[in-house]
Amino acid sequence: MNIIGIDPSLNSTGWAILSVHDNNYNEIRLVDNGSILTSNKKTIGERLNKIYSELLNILNSYKVDTASMEEIFINKNPKSSTLLCYARGVLLLTLNVACIPLFEYSANRVKKSITGNGHAKKEQVCFMIENILNIKCHGTYDISDAIAVAICHIYSIKAF
Repeated sequence: MNIIGIDPSLNSTGWAILSVHDNNYNEIRLVDNGSILTSNKKTIGERLNKIYSELLNILNSYKVDTASMEEIFINKNPKSSTLLCYARGVLLLTLNVACIPLFEYSANRVKKSITGNGHAKKEQVCFMIENILNIKCHGTYDISDAIAVAICHIYSIKAF
């Protein structure tokens, strides 16, 4: 089964595909990861279209079965929260078009499932990802956040 974890952003949407085989949720493998980057010199519509088309291509390339994403977090800046909502809306639409079910988790739940601490710092999450997957965290936190939410989903499935 292939699971995509997504860390939404209008600027840099992180994604990671993890694989588990034959219901053996103890063997998690990182298949691929990356970021969908958009330029703030483009219109919002052009940027959202890029997120849509690139995510759809990723979903089709890796035969993704399920998706996971952090629940929405509204911060103090209304403009950045609005832009985040635009990106999330396009991500939800893309997953729906591809008939991929989405599972959402709070940021605290993701951190707790990875580190045991719901208020862990990003560096702690990255350290645990390295240990769980036996990889080095390269790149940006949008990618490690995407990996973390995918691992959280796998752990949630394993619990049942």
